[in-house]
Amino acid sequence: MSLRFYTVLISIILLNVSRVFSQQTTVGHFTLGLQTGVLMPLGANKGIASEQMGISNALTFKYFPSDYFAMGMTIGMMNNHFMAQTKANNVSITQVPLTFDFEWYPTDWVVKPYVGMGAGLTFFSVKPVGGLINTLKEIPDTYTTPGYLLTGKAGLSYQLSDRFSLTGEGKYFMIAEPGEAFLWQQNDGTVYRQFSNKATFTLGIHYHFDE
Repeated sequence: MSLRFYTVLISIILLNVSRVFSQQTTVGHFTLGLQTGVLMPLGANKGIASEQMGISNALTFKYFPSDYFAMGMTIGMMNNHFMAQTKANNVSITQVPLTFDFEWYPTDWVVKPYVGMGAGLTFFSVKPVGGLINTLKEIPDTYTTPGYLLTGKAGLSYQLSDRFSLTGEGKYFMIAEPGEAFLWQQNDGTVYRQFSNKATFTLGIHYHFDE
């Protein structure tokens, strides 16, 4: 190959490298966001009572070391309930996940696809009705138990302005079951089992702070 070919090739490589570095406009950039959407339990119903769809809300804080990567923390609040045969036996559940997240943005387009993962803790608050007991011992009127979780997510981010962006995101939750704390039984024999895997689909708005 001729010297001219290598000269052109090197010029193209240097041009693309310079473009990449010139697009790193969000170094040291922080965002604060609010996401809301639906919660979907994933799994087969066991027993009479089945876990229903619910509402998912989350507060996110992200730091962008570049246009292509982000790290941060998410605090969520997810609410749903068990639907039993008798409405009086319904049980409400509040779940508060706290995760540390990492995201990758493969492009710097106005509409950016991204994928990410996270890990942390989640706390369940169960409000029983009608003398709810677990399989090992009686529990108080409000029962709270922690669990470990891993998350995976994918979404799209749209830069609305210099200050605001919108996101649409799907997230998968894989929760480590803390044994019998995930299984309850009513005095009337109704069995409740909370699914360890869940998914959320949310829309969000994020505020961008100055660099």
